[in-house]
Amino acid sequence: MSGEDVVGHLSYDTIGNTVDLHHTVVDPAHRNKGVAAALVEEAVREIRAEKMSVRPTCSYVRAWMDQHPEHQDLLEPSLLPEDQDVAADEDSSGDQRKAGEGASGGRSPSDPAP
Repeated sequence: MSGEDVVGHLSYDTIGNTVDLHHTVVDPAHRNKGVAAALVEEAVREIRAEKMSVRPTCSYVRAWMDQHPEHQDLLEPSLLPEDQDVAADEDSSGDQRKAGEGASGGRSPSDPAP
């Protein structure tokens, strides 16, 4: 194998300051040899150097990020654990407001009809 043989690739899109790492493919003959990990590690190194953030939509990349806590600071803000807690709090308070409105458009059943 020469240094120019392609044995895998990592597909991504750049959206603003975020890089969406969305698909990792490794040639079957080269699987389980660390190729996918090397692709993700290099991408993360470049993303850090460019001061960007990561959106790991690829399941392999998401698992790799979970196993490498030293790179958690690169996750796009909405994916950070502390942001997830805030989002969950906002969702639950929004659900409570919606549940109280009911099918009557926010009127209580005892309110007279308009």
